[in-house]
Amino acid sequence: MTEKKEQLFQDKIDAGLKIEPKDWMPDKYRKHLIRQISQHAHSEIIGMQPEGNWITRAPSLRAKMVLIAKVQDEAGHGLYLYSATETLGITRSELIEQLQTGKAKYSSIFNYPTLSWADMG
Repeated sequence: MTEKKEQLFQDKIDAGLKIEPKDWMPDKYRKHLIRQISQHAHSEIIGMQPEGNWITRAPSLRAKMVLIAKVQDEAGHGLYLYSATETLGITRSELIEQLQTGKAKYSSIFNYPTLSWADMG
């Protein structure tokens, strides 16, 4: 039965049809989607933190406004992505726990310090 479901699933993909979160999909496929989307979400949230630290040190009011808008956008992207993973059957709390315990990853570029305003942009 599972082989038949997997073949039907693959046929949908091959035909270019959309796979919706509540549609049947192989467990490995669902887990891989959750991992990819959550990594993107974590990167959005972690990535806005160094930028947020520079809001009070922006060289002009205009630069401060631009940076505030960028940080707000990144937070929104992270929230949208967390919501997308929730439709796949994992809670936001589980995702945050995975991030905090090191089980989940984010883009390593955010581990480098932002020592100057030039690093922001």
